[in-house]
Amino acid sequence: MKRATNPAGTRSGNARFSYDTSHVDWKDFFTPGTHYKILNVDLEARSADMLVKFEANSQCMYHRHACRTTTLVLEGELRVREQVDGGEVVRVKQAGSYSHGGENEVHIEDSGDEIAIIFFGMRSDSDVIYEFLNEDLSLKRAVTVADFDSDWGEHWPQDANAA
Repeated sequence: MKRATNPAGTRSGNARFSYDTSHVDWKDFFTPGTHYKILNVDLEARSADMLVKFEANSQCMYHRHACRTTTLVLEGELRVREQVDGGEVVRVKQAGSYSHGGENEVHIEDSGDEIAIIFFGMRSDSDVIYEFLNEDLSLKRAVTVADFDSDWGEHWPQDANAA
């Protein structure tokens, strides 16, 4: 079951949120204008948590969530362009909105006209977290919990070693 609510429990709202990222050690992600910070990886639990920052009018690439994903929009808005029955459906998640689910969704996420900062919590039953897809939606590369763990240790060793 998918649900999206803001902190007041309503399905939409105009609350203004801002998450202080002045001390976040961002790394460039796979597409221009996107950055990320891994917060935690638990190999045994097959989970990973991260922040993603989209500069204004930037987007990620087509991907498929292979696990349960919790999303909390901390700042701006997250636009999700999902492939459904051969067409595209756009959902807009405002700052403060929370959602959970997402297994097997094929989509692109983007920011709209403002910077967007999103928390992603990913919990897998296998080792695969998500799959990057080519333009024709064929598999480009599976991204695993082990990949997250390796990346975390490489880019943020002080955080990974403190866990």
